[in-house]
Amino acid sequence: MRHHGMALAVIVAGFGLGAAPEQGDLPKIQGKWEASVGRRKEFAVSLEVKGSEVSAMITPKVGPKLRASGEWQLDESASPRSLDWIKFSTVDGTEVPTLHSIYRLEGDRLILRSGGFNDDRPKAFEKGGEGCWTDVLVFTRPGSTPKADAISNGH
Repeated sequence: MRHHGMALAVIVAGFGLGAAPEQGDLPKIQGKWEASVGRRKEFAVSLEVKGSEVSAMITPKVGPKLRASGEWQLDESASPRSLDWIKFSTVDGTEVPTLHSIYRLEGDRLILRSGGFNDDRPKAFEKGGEGCWTDVLVFTRPGSTPKADAISNGH
């Protein structure tokens, strides 16, 4: 009986091992994020990340909301880390061009900077190019208290 109990313990422990937990940034960015963007913070942007799929809602202070969905493609080996917005389209089927970005995680903050729709991937976390999509965007979890808007230019 003693050997059967030990064999059962080994089997039960083996089931507990299962698949290795996911590592890297993708599991850390799952869920909901929000930011205010624009020169006067006139747009509220909310994101929901499920796997590599992303749903975005852009809500201006005036005018209709814009919904789009697509995928994020991360490259954690790049320096700074890169994030591409791919296969995005609006709910009416309008395709959105690929947006090449860089990102970093700082606790409950997801910091993004893209080159906009007309420029290459940026190399640093500083404003450049035209339009609000080239700003440094700081996303926080809903309900979290955002820290000061100051962003370090670190990688």
